[in-house]
Amino acid sequence: MLRLLSRLPLTLLYPLAAALTWLACRVFGYRQEVTADNLRQAFPELDAAGHRALQRASERQLGEVAAEVLKGLTLPRAEIVERVAIDGLEALDPELAAGRSVLIATAHCANWEWLLLGVSARLSVPLVALYKPIKTAAADRFFRALRGRFGAELVPAKDVVAELAKPVARPRVYAMVADQVPTSTPHRYWTRFLGRDTAFYQGIDDIARARGLVVYVLLAERVARGRYRARLTEIARPPYGSLPPREIVRRYVTALEAHLRAHPADWLWGHRRWKLKKPLYGR
Repeated sequence: MLRLLSRLPLTLLYPLAAALTWLACRVFGYRQEVTADNLRQAFPELDAAGHRALQRASERQLGEVAAEVLKGLTLPRAEIVERVAIDGLEALDPELAAGRSVLIATAHCANWEWLLLGVSARLSVPLVALYKPIKTAAADRFFRALRGRFGAELVPAKDVVAELAKPVARPRVYAMVADQVPTSTPHRYWTRFLGRDTAFYQGIDDIARARGLVVYVLLAERVARGRYRARLTEIARPPYGSLPPREIVRRYVTALEAHLRAHPADWLWGHRRWKLKKPLYGR
Protein backbone atom coordinates (compact mmCIF):
# COMPACT_ATOMS: atom_id res chain seq x y z
CA MET A 1 0.00 0.00 0.00
CA LEU A 2 2.76 2.46 0.93
CA ARG A 3 4.66 1.64 -2.25
CA LEU A 4 1.52 2.34 -4.30
CA LEU A 5 0.97 5.64 -2.49
CA SER A 6 4.61 6.48 -3.10
CA ARG A 7 3.94 6.49 -6.83
CA LEU A 8 1.61 9.46 -6.46
CA PRO A 9 3.21 12.75 -7.50
CA LEU A 10 4.52 15.04 -4.78
CA THR A 11 1.94 17.61 -5.84
CA LEU A 12 -0.70 15.26 -4.37
CA LEU A 13 1.34 13.89 -1.47
CA TYR A 14 2.18 17.34 -0.09
CA PRO A 15 -1.43 18.48 0.54
CA LEU A 16 -2.35 15.04 1.91
CA ALA A 17 0.55 15.12 4.38
CA ALA A 18 -0.18 18.76 5.24
CA ALA A 19 -3.79 17.90 6.12
CA LEU A 20 -2.72 15.00 8.34
CA THR A 21 -0.09 17.16 10.02
CA TRP A 22 -2.67 19.91 10.65
CA LEU A 23 -5.01 17.40 12.26
CA ALA A 24 -2.25 15.92 14.39
CA CYS A 25 -0.87 19.26 15.56
CA ARG A 26 -3.81 21.63 15.65
CA VAL A 27 -6.72 19.29 16.41
CA PHE A 28 -5.11 16.57 18.51
CA GLY A 29 -2.32 18.76 19.86
CA TYR A 30 0.52 16.41 18.98
CA ARG A 31 3.66 17.61 20.80
CA GLN A 32 2.38 21.21 20.85
CA GLU A 33 3.50 21.95 24.40
CA VAL A 34 6.82 20.14 23.91
CA THR A 35 7.53 22.11 20.74
CA ALA A 36 6.51 25.44 22.26
CA ASP A 37 8.64 24.88 25.36
CA ASN A 38 11.67 23.78 23.33
CA LEU A 39 11.46 26.89 21.17
CA ARG A 40 11.02 29.22 24.15
CA GLN A 41 14.09 27.74 25.81
CA ALA A 42 16.24 27.75 22.67
CA PHE A 43 15.28 31.24 21.48
CA PRO A 44 14.52 33.42 24.52
CA GLU A 45 15.24 36.51 22.42
CA LEU A 46 12.06 35.93 20.37
CA ASP A 47 8.65 37.17 21.48
CA ALA A 48 5.50 35.04 21.56
CA ALA A 49 4.67 35.86 17.94
CA GLY A 50 8.16 34.82 16.87
CA HIS A 51 7.86 31.51 18.69
CA ARG A 52 4.46 30.81 17.13
CA ALA A 53 5.75 31.60 13.64
CA LEU A 54 8.71 29.28 14.12
CA GLN A 55 6.47 26.53 15.46
CA ARG A 56 4.14 26.78 12.46
CA ALA A 57 7.11 26.72 10.08
CA SER A 58 8.44 23.63 11.84
CA GLU A 59 5.04 21.92 11.49
CA ARG A 60 4.92 22.68 7.76
CA GLN A 61 8.42 21.28 7.43
CA LEU A 62 7.35 18.09 9.25
CA GLY A 63 4.42 17.57 6.88
CA GLU A 64 6.55 18.07 3.80
CA VAL A 65 9.22 15.69 5.06
CA ALA A 66 6.54 13.05 5.71
CA ALA A 67 5.37 13.32 2.08
CA GLU A 68 8.94 13.19 0.80
CA VAL A 69 9.87 10.19 2.94
CA LEU A 70 6.98 8.25 1.43
CA LYS A 71 7.95 9.39 -2.06
CA GLY A 72 11.51 8.29 -1.34
CA LEU A 73 10.44 4.66 -1.74
CA THR A 74 10.15 5.08 -5.51
CA LEU A 75 11.94 8.32 -6.41
CA PRO A 76 14.58 7.56 -9.08
CA ARG A 77 18.25 7.80 -8.15
CA ALA A 78 18.88 10.63 -10.60
CA GLU A 79 16.06 12.70 -9.09
CA ILE A 80 17.34 12.19 -5.54
CA VAL A 81 20.79 13.35 -6.63
CA GLU A 82 19.28 16.36 -8.37
CA ARG A 83 17.08 17.33 -5.41
CA VAL A 84 19.75 16.89 -2.71
CA ALA A 85 22.87 18.92 -3.44
CA ILE A 86 25.91 18.02 -1.33
CA ASP A 87 28.82 20.44 -1.14
CA GLY A 88 32.23 19.11 -0.17
CA LEU A 89 31.57 15.41 -0.74
CA GLU A 90 34.66 15.27 -2.93
CA ALA A 91 36.74 15.63 0.25
CA LEU A 92 36.15 11.91 0.80
CA ASP A 93 37.88 10.95 -2.44
CA PRO A 94 41.53 11.09 -1.29
CA GLU A 95 40.70 9.29 1.96
CA LEU A 96 38.86 6.47 0.22
CA ALA A 97 41.44 6.27 -2.57
CA ALA A 98 44.12 5.75 0.10
CA GLY A 99 42.10 2.89 1.58
CA ARG A 100 40.97 4.80 4.67
CA SER A 101 37.39 4.54 5.95
CA VAL A 102 35.66 7.68 7.25
CA LEU A 103 32.84 8.59 9.63
CA ILE A 104 30.02 11.05 8.85
CA ALA A 105 27.88 12.45 11.68
CA THR A 106 24.58 14.07 10.76
CA ALA A 107 21.35 15.12 12.51
CA HIS A 108 17.57 15.32 12.12
CA CYS A 109 17.81 18.47 10.01
CA ALA A 110 15.70 19.24 6.93
CA ASN A 111 15.09 15.84 5.24
CA TRP A 112 17.65 13.49 6.79
CA GLU A 113 16.15 10.47 4.99
CA TRP A 114 16.71 11.98 1.56
CA LEU A 115 20.17 13.05 2.72
CA LEU A 116 21.09 9.41 3.36
CA LEU A 117 19.73 8.47 -0.06
CA GLY A 118 21.60 11.36 -1.66
CA VAL A 119 24.92 10.25 -0.16
CA SER A 120 24.51 6.53 -0.85
CA ALA A 121 23.40 7.26 -4.44
CA ARG A 122 26.72 9.04 -5.06
CA LEU A 123 29.20 6.73 -3.38
CA SER A 124 31.23 4.03 -5.10
CA VAL A 125 32.13 2.35 -1.78
CA PRO A 126 29.86 0.75 0.83
CA LEU A 127 27.89 3.08 3.10
CA VAL A 128 27.26 1.62 6.55
CA ALA A 129 24.46 3.50 8.32
CA LEU A 130 24.31 2.95 12.07
CA TYR A 131 20.75 3.30 13.36
CA LYS A 132 18.38 2.59 16.23
CA PRO A 133 15.81 -0.04 15.17
CA ILE A 134 12.19 1.11 15.50
CA LYS A 135 10.15 -0.88 18.01
CA THR A 136 7.22 -1.28 15.63
CA ALA A 137 8.26 -4.07 13.25
CA ALA A 138 6.30 -2.75 10.25
CA ALA A 139 7.79 0.74 10.61
CA ASP A 140 11.27 -0.73 10.97
CA ARG A 141 10.83 -2.74 7.76
CA PHE A 142 9.63 0.37 5.94
CA PHE A 143 12.63 2.47 6.92
CA ARG A 144 15.10 -0.32 6.25
CA ALA A 145 13.67 -0.68 2.74
CA LEU A 146 13.80 3.08 2.22
CA ARG A 147 17.31 3.64 3.55
CA GLY A 148 18.81 0.68 1.75
CA ARG A 149 17.49 1.56 -1.72
CA PHE A 150 20.86 2.60 -3.14
CA GLY A 151 23.02 0.03 -1.40
CA ALA A 152 23.38 1.41 2.13
CA GLU A 153 23.89 -1.30 4.74
CA LEU A 154 21.81 -0.76 7.89
CA VAL A 155 23.52 -1.83 11.11
CA PRO A 156 21.88 -1.49 14.56
CA ALA A 157 23.99 0.79 16.75
CA LYS A 158 24.22 -1.92 19.42
CA ASP A 159 26.14 -4.06 16.92
CA VAL A 160 28.69 -1.38 16.08
CA VAL A 161 31.58 -3.09 17.90
CA ALA A 162 31.13 -6.30 15.91
CA GLU A 163 30.71 -4.29 12.72
CA LEU A 164 33.94 -2.39 13.23
CA ALA A 165 35.80 -5.61 13.97
CA LYS A 166 34.92 -7.12 10.59
CA PRO A 167 37.76 -7.39 8.07
CA VAL A 168 36.88 -5.32 4.99
CA ALA A 169 38.27 -5.56 1.48
CA ARG A 170 37.83 -1.86 0.74
CA PRO A 171 37.20 1.32 2.70
CA ARG A 172 33.77 2.20 3.97
CA VAL A 173 31.81 5.30 4.83
CA TYR A 174 30.22 4.97 8.26
CA ALA A 175 27.30 7.31 8.90
CA MET A 176 25.19 8.03 11.95
CA VAL A 177 22.57 10.48 13.19
CA ALA A 178 24.17 11.81 16.37
CA ASP A 179 21.57 14.16 17.88
CA GLN A 180 19.35 11.49 19.43
CA VAL A 181 18.64 11.21 23.16
CA PRO A 182 21.12 8.69 24.68
CA THR A 183 18.56 6.69 26.65
CA SER A 184 20.10 3.29 25.96
CA THR A 185 23.38 3.91 27.78
CA PRO A 186 24.55 5.53 31.02
CA HIS A 187 27.70 6.74 29.23
CA ARG A 188 26.72 10.21 28.09
CA TYR A 189 28.44 13.43 27.17
CA TRP A 190 26.80 16.40 28.91
CA THR A 191 27.20 19.89 27.50
CA ARG A 192 25.31 23.14 26.98
CA PHE A 193 23.27 22.99 23.79
CA LEU A 194 20.69 25.58 22.73
CA GLY A 195 20.85 27.09 26.20
CA ARG A 196 20.22 23.87 28.14
CA ASP A 197 22.15 21.02 29.71
CA THR A 198 21.96 18.30 27.07
CA ALA A 199 23.19 14.71 26.86
CA PHE A 200 24.70 13.27 23.68
CA TYR A 201 25.84 9.82 22.68
CA GLN A 202 29.62 9.42 22.78
CA GLY A 203 29.57 7.08 19.78
CA ILE A 204 31.20 9.30 17.19
CA ASP A 205 34.12 9.92 19.54
CA ASP A 206 34.51 6.23 20.47
CA ILE A 207 34.23 4.96 16.91
CA ALA A 208 36.61 7.54 15.46
CA ARG A 209 39.29 6.81 18.04
CA ALA A 210 38.88 3.02 17.88
CA ARG A 211 39.33 2.91 14.11
CA GLY A 212 41.38 6.06 13.54
CA LEU A 213 38.74 7.59 11.29
CA VAL A 214 38.54 11.10 9.91
CA VAL A 215 35.24 12.58 11.11
CA TYR A 216 32.96 14.83 9.08
CA VAL A 217 29.72 16.55 9.94
CA LEU A 218 27.03 16.68 7.24
CA LEU A 219 24.03 18.95 7.85
CA ALA A 220 21.26 19.81 5.40
CA GLU A 221 19.11 22.88 4.91
CA ARG A 222 15.92 23.37 2.93
CA VAL A 223 16.36 25.72 -0.03
CA ALA A 224 12.89 25.19 -1.54
CA ARG A 225 10.08 22.69 -1.30
CA GLY A 226 11.59 19.31 -2.13
CA ARG A 227 15.08 20.83 -2.58
CA TYR A 228 17.94 20.57 -0.11
CA ARG A 229 21.56 21.52 0.19
CA ALA A 230 24.03 19.93 2.58
CA ARG A 231 27.65 20.70 3.35
CA LEU A 232 30.30 18.17 4.38
CA THR A 233 32.83 19.60 6.82
CA GLU A 234 35.78 17.89 8.46
CA ILE A 235 35.77 18.25 12.26
CA ALA A 236 38.49 15.81 13.41
CA ARG A 237 41.46 13.92 11.99
CA PRO A 238 43.73 11.32 13.59
CA PRO A 239 46.03 10.80 15.34
CA TYR A 240 43.86 11.38 18.39
CA GLY A 241 46.41 10.77 21.14
CA SER A 242 46.61 14.42 22.19
CA LEU A 243 42.94 15.26 21.59
CA PRO A 244 40.99 15.83 24.85
CA PRO A 245 38.33 13.24 25.73
CA ARG A 246 34.98 13.81 23.98
CA GLU A 247 36.42 16.67 21.94
CA ILE A 248 35.02 15.15 18.74
CA VAL A 249 31.50 15.15 20.21
CA ARG A 250 31.99 18.73 21.41
CA ARG A 251 32.95 19.85 17.89
CA TYR A 252 29.90 18.08 16.47
CA VAL A 253 27.60 19.80 18.98
CA THR A 254 29.14 23.20 18.18
CA ALA A 255 28.58 22.67 14.45
CA LEU A 256 25.02 21.46 14.99
CA GLU A 257 24.02 24.38 17.19
CA ALA A 258 25.41 26.92 14.72
CA HIS A 259 23.46 25.22 11.93
CA LEU A 260 20.20 25.19 13.90
CA ARG A 261 20.48 28.85 14.81
CA ALA A 262 20.93 29.64 11.12
CA HIS A 263 18.09 27.32 10.00
CA PRO A 264 15.80 26.91 13.05
CA ALA A 265 12.68 25.63 11.27
CA ASP A 266 14.54 22.63 9.86
CA TRP A 267 14.88 20.64 13.11
CA LEU A 268 12.48 18.28 14.91
CA TRP A 269 11.36 20.63 17.68
CA GLY A 270 8.60 18.24 18.75
CA HIS A 271 11.24 15.72 19.81
CA ARG A 272 11.48 15.22 23.58
CA ARG A 273 15.16 16.06 23.34
CA TRP A 274 15.58 17.21 26.93
CA LYS A 275 13.74 14.47 28.80
CA LEU A 276 17.00 13.41 30.48
CA LYS A 277 18.06 15.55 33.44
CA LYS A 278 21.71 16.13 34.14
CA PRO A 279 22.82 14.46 37.38
CA LEU A 280 24.47 16.59 40.03
CA TYR A 281 27.91 15.30 39.09
CA GLY A 282 27.18 14.55 35.42
CA ARG A 283 29.80 15.27 32.80
